[in-house]
Amino acid sequence: MITSITAYFLTLSVFGKTAVVLNISLFIIAGFLFRQVVPSGSPEQDKKRSRKLRLINVVLLSIYLFDWLWNYYFSDQTGHTEFFKRISQTGLVLLLGYLFTQFSHSWTIRKYGKQRTIEGKESKTRTYQSEMGYIIILLITIAVSLLLLINIWQVTSWLQATGVIGGILVILFGTKEAWAHDAVSGLIMLHQGEIAPGVVCRIPSMGILAVVRRMSLTETTFHDVIQKHNIIVANNKLRAVPVEVLNRTDSAFWNDYVEFNIGYDTPSEQVESFIQAVWTRACELEKHLDPEKTPRLVLVNPGDHAIQWRMNYRVESVYRIKQARFAINRAAFDLQTEHGLSLATPITHQSVG
Repeated sequence: MITSITAYFLTLSVFGKTAVVLNISLFIIAGFLFRQVVPSGSPEQDKKRSRKLRLINVVLLSIYLFDWLWNYYFSDQTGHTEFFKRISQTGLVLLLGYLFTQFSHSWTIRKYGKQRTIEGKESKTRTYQSEMGYIIILLITIAVSLLLLINIWQVTSWLQATGVIGGILVILFGTKEAWAHDAVSGLIMLHQGEIAPGVVCRIPSMGILAVVRRMSLTETTFHDVIQKHNIIVANNKLRAVPVEVLNRTDSAFWNDYVEFNIGYDTPSEQVESFIQAVWTRACELEKHLDPEKTPRLVLVNPGDHAIQWRMNYRVESVYRIKQARFAINRAAFDLQTEHGLSLATPITHQSVG
């Protein structure tokens, strides 16, 4: 078997030998290629791209394997048949086109992307310029690939308006509702620059408080600040709902507040002492609260049942706003008895039976 495989390989043309060596090499270095040379910024995405490249390599190598089996076991021919040669050329064009788009996309992000800090990690993120550059390169790659395929198979009828290319254009036009809205919405959001990787967003209608992890032309991936799971939203859905951008200026800190309802019988000096104690305890529970940043106490609303006090404070990391609030609420609950007050809204009336 080894002898026949070697003999078959030696009878291949320079193109055939190059294609076999290239596919085997890419199969071996696929993981390194997408982790180190053209990383996407997401380990999961890099693994998917590596698997996809290896699958393409296996399919193309299978063409040569089937040709070898056919020539040496089912017929008396030797060498590479013209039909399989065209198939392998087609596969190589598609493989090179795929690699070129991956490399070019990585290049456009490095060239025109924006350096951002996402949950403490520096990374290049996509921008409107990088995605527009990628679209132009993608369209050029598709056009060149089609011309090469037409030349390989000698099917000039594909260039006619009623030919294969015309059919492809009709299919794209007929399915534009499925992909065009998301792609256009993605470009608009990237151009506006308000929603970008590293930005913390609150979407009340979807119950989302999360960090934008990744943006593509079709969808946006969020990372929940509490449960740490990913949330994927189609771009056209995202543009149809109100989105609160919490750290638009890319500031590391975030200003927040907590409100307490305290009875009229508690003097303001006692409330101030209580709030200071709550802040000290909360800083011990949450490291992203700075004890040197004194909170500000404001009387918001003298209501019918209680006075509404607002504690304004600063969180050093915008990604910990929920955890900071939880720490303050816990500290307030634990210290209320010690400071002689109650956070329960006082009852000013009761029914008489």
